Amino acid sequence: MKRGIEIKGLMTAQLSLALVCASLWCALASAETSPLVVVYPEVRQPFAQVYQTIADGAEQGYGSAVHRLELANGLNSIDLIGSYENEIVIALGGRPVKQLLGKQLDHPLIVGAISVSIDGVLGLTMVPDPEAIVQRLQVLVPSVKNIYVVDRPKGNVMNVATAKVALEELGLNLVIKQAADIRDAAIVYRELVEHLDADDSVWILPGDRFVNNALLSMLLEASWKSDFVVFSSNPTHVKRGALFSVYPDNFKMGVRLGEIALGRAQGNEQAPAMEPLTNVFVTVNERTSNHLGITLTDDKMDYIDLVLPAR
Repeated sequence: MKRGIEIKGLMTAQLSLALVCASLWCALASAETSPLVVVYPEVRQPFAQVYQTIADGAEQGYGSAVHRLELANGLNSIDLIGSYENEIVIALGGRPVKQLLGKQLDHPLIVGAISVSIDGVLGLTMVPDPEAIVQRLQVLVPSVKNIYVVDRPKGNVMNVATAKVALEELGLNLVIKQAADIRDAAIVYRELVEHLDADDSVWILPGDRFVNNALLSMLLEASWKSDFVVFSSNPTHVKRGALFSVYPDNFKMGVRLGEIALGRAQGNEQAPAMEPLTNVFVTVNERTSNHLGITLTDDKMDYIDLVLPAR
């Protein structure tokens, strides 16, 4: 009888220990995936859907609930996140990022959905990885040898040195032209297009304020006459006649931001740096491709997500 009591007592102790271990494991798992805060500006549709889709992706990448905070005009992101303690914060868009960068925060900060790369900051820029761009360009127009971009002297839209090296390894020459403002850019573009031919291309950078409607019309007219390629990071430019556009896969962008946040939550030390965008969609203008003698074969279509049909 005494032996039975001892065995029963031992089993009870083992069960209790197992329950304690399970509770600790659950607590640790919960700590690893504590709620993530995503703050983004309150904007109208369809732009609001962009931020919402990124937040959806972040939730999947993080593997846990996401608190979504919309920043109305006149509010400060610091006030919005003040009620949260130590949660990791993903700031999306220019206004939240500007309000939070450089401030003494109790929250680890990750930034996204901005078109510039900021030194010493952890996050993801909306500027596509040059290799992702070139891969699509070489599939569509393998004859192109030179890529021209117009950027601000201190624009940091793209890591020029890194991009230039990456493109040279792929047999392409990246030529950076500098302009201080839109009037300066107009002069640069007008001089540039006088010397371009079928071996050349012009890349309109994301968030490029240098290319207004008039300047875009000039570029597209010149490209039609001289058979050089214009491609962009703005899908609306494809509707106007650019050959193709590379633009963000917003959901996968969010997934990657969530994965970065999860790594931070789990104690993975990562050097603060902004990653380029690798997950992109491609839209092609069929009329322009026909004019340039480009046949959209099945092999090419594997890299294309949307074709705007010729009319």
